[in-house]
Amino acid sequence: VFVFVSGLFAAPAVADDQRHFVSVYTGVNFEERVVEFLREWSPTFQSSYIYTVAGTWSWARTKRARWELEGQLVRHSGLQQLWEVNLVPTVRWMDTPWDHVVDTRFAIGWGLSWASEEPPIEPRQEEEVGEGDSARLLSYNVLEVEFMPPRSRDWSGFVRLHHRSGVGGLFGGVKGGSNFLGAGVRYYF
Repeated sequence: VFVFVSGLFAAPAVADDQRHFVSVYTGVNFEERVVEFLREWSPTFQSSYIYTVAGTWSWARTKRARWELEGQLVRHSGLQQLWEVNLVPTVRWMDTPWDHVVDTRFAIGWGLSWASEEPPIEPRQEEEVGEGDSARLLSYNVLEVEFMPPRSRDWSGFVRLHHRSGVGGLFGGVKGGSNFLGAGVRYYF
């Protein structure tokens, strides 16, 4: 909600700004919760993978931030075989002191995720993988760091945290979720 509402007060993106982009990325699932992962930086990876194609539209911009809407199509393989569709409003911080060396951008977003079936790896707590609660419709969060050579206008690389969850039971009582650490490339047009 904050991401969306704060964008209402931003100026429209300027005509020469990189307003749209396409991204492809792949990721691997890890068992830890997001907070544990960010605190310890030593994930326990599982044999569950994602392959994602995303399109993004920028709808507002200030000097330091850009508001975007991203749509994703995700294919899962390994421990689960399913499709996922995500729609996520995102805010991207565009200005860092070291941009003259490596143009670095940080993004955070919160939206919705729909899976073609209940993902078997999402139950947490004491349940075993493949048992317990999940749901096709859950919350979706993204945390991302993007890197671009300073003179590049078209291509960039990024690392991303891809997170589905029930937000502690807010979505159908689901308390579990799934986390994927991903990396990909992006083309601006």
